[in-house]
Amino acid sequence: MRFSDRAQTSEKQNTEGAAAGYDLGSAVAQISYCLPGETKPETVSQVAGGEDYQIPACLARHTGRELWLYGKDAKEAAERGEAVLVDRLLERAALGEPVEVDGEAYDPVALLALFLRRSFSLLAPIISPDRLEALVFTVEEVTKPVLDALAGAVSVLGLKAEHVFVVGRAESFFYYNINQPEELMRRGVLICELEPHLRTLFFSVNRRTTPMAAFVEEKEREDIRPVLPTGDAVEDDRNYSILDHSFAAAMEEVLEEGQVSTVYLLGDGFAGEWYRETLQVICAGRRVFLGNNLYSKGACYAARQRLLGDGAAKGYAFLGKDMLKANVGMHVSRRGEDAYLALLDAGVNWYEAGKECEFLLEEENVFTLRITPLNGRDVREVRVTLSGLPQRPARTSRIRMKMEMADASTVHVSLEDLGFGEFFPATHRFWEEQFSL
Repeated sequence: MRFSDRAQTSEKQNTEGAAAGYDLGSAVAQISYCLPGETKPETVSQVAGGEDYQIPACLARHTGRELWLYGKDAKEAAERGEAVLVDRLLERAALGEPVEVDGEAYDPVALLALFLRRSFSLLAPIISPDRLEALVFTVEEVTKPVLDALAGAVSVLGLKAEHVFVVGRAESFFYYNINQPEELMRRGVLICELEPHLRTLFFSVNRRTTPMAAFVEEKEREDIRPVLPTGDAVEDDRNYSILDHSFAAAMEEVLEEGQVSTVYLLGDGFAGEWYRETLQVICAGRRVFLGNNLYSKGACYAARQRLLGDGAAKGYAFLGKDMLKANVGMHVSRRGEDAYLALLDAGVNWYEAGKECEFLLEEENVFTLRITPLNGRDVREVRVTLSGLPQRPARTSRIRMKMEMADASTVHVSLEDLGFGEFFPATHRFWEEQFSL
């Protein structure tokens, strides 16, 4: 079952289930979990009792033999020249092109599934992955190829499809924030990532709406990148000083644009103590945290939300870039009275939005869909014509309609003629329509 279908149909709430969040990036992965009865996620470490959370997101096949390594072992074997490294696993799986390793071609989705299986072995001593009641993957950008790749990998793993979900990192940030003490999000909250360049995510809440509307604004600064050590102490100090000055200036600009109470510095780009000038800027009247497991914890909070129903998210509406910005529906007649049939709801992730229904045509071969933006203005109608449909009296053509999103703004509609019993046999003719929100 596709992720989009599950989100529409899964209504089970289980306060006793175990949940996990899996942050799957292009370079590293992390797993956080919550056992039954617990409220705060813990992150899996590669070293028992340690804080080595980042799992290199790669595989390596030993040269000349069918032996695969993953994570840190894979990187080290490749560096020693003993194995062939395969990285960017999610990207390769989304592209769908065979991966050649040592003269042999491999299915990229199978390689992604292998990495997931090996990395989940770190969680197995705590809880078996097949016992998770909710698992949320968080990725940098949710696209249909990414969803298909993860769905394929999940099916290979044998995980329960109805328990698996996908969110973007911005949504993980939202879930992380609303589960923190109120004082940390009294004003805006800022994430700074520095790998491979500066990327910021700014979380804000409009507390004047009901429910409160939460937003995450993402920005890229490709001119600000981590410094690669040269081995020359003087040169390295100079390069770090330049980076620190540039970063501090960038932070002054960002902080001027919005009120910020908390700043998170994420990633290996902040290793060391090179950003002293920047800290003077961002620490003025703010809380600052350094770490790298925020997204996996946010995904775990999102997984708990799937189990608890309301939980901490009650009272908030997250309006991210993956959310539908308009309602889609149609006017129908029910028992002789006019009614509105909701098809797609604004505020739902585009990849979780979908509807399948059947209806009788009022006119010979035409019906109308109504598009209502979140602001309630600029309402418009989309007229759909079923060319080639046999001529029949009103309400004697039964149509099956399936509606889903191709992306955050494109609606795809599939239609099938089911006829009307023995009076007007079905032709099973298909039509497809696509329109923008």
